[in-house]
Amino acid sequence: MKDVRALELSWCEVCSIVTEEIKDILDFQIQCRINVEEGSFWDVTFIGHRLSLVQLCRLLQATQATSEDWEDALPDEGGVDVGGIGIVLAEDLISRHLKLTWEHHLITEDSLWLVGVTKDEDQ
Repeated sequence: MKDVRALELSWCEVCSIVTEEIKDILDFQIQCRINVEEGSFWDVTFIGHRLSLVQLCRLLQATQATSEDWEDALPDEGGVDVGGIGIVLAEDLISRHLKLTWEHHLITEDSLWLVGVTKDEDQ
């Protein structure tokens, strides 16, 4: 890949990447929906499915999540499953899939922009 400084992913592409990574890691297909709060936040909701904590932990392990990422992803005390994943784990899945890292992101109504993109040779 040439030196790409920014990459635009439509929300449809983001959803496909997250779905593909979950299938690759957990070995089953899941449907999802991207929820966007323009300019500040996005996350993923699973349609008709919840992930057990064991499955969620497998995703976190596969993305080599930091302890802060684990804290962000795990449900509040007493939760036994999750109906979606947050921005941090979702972006870790995107990074794993594309074998890229980036300095920051820009959230728009139509797409996710990854800014300051570099190829991640470790993945």
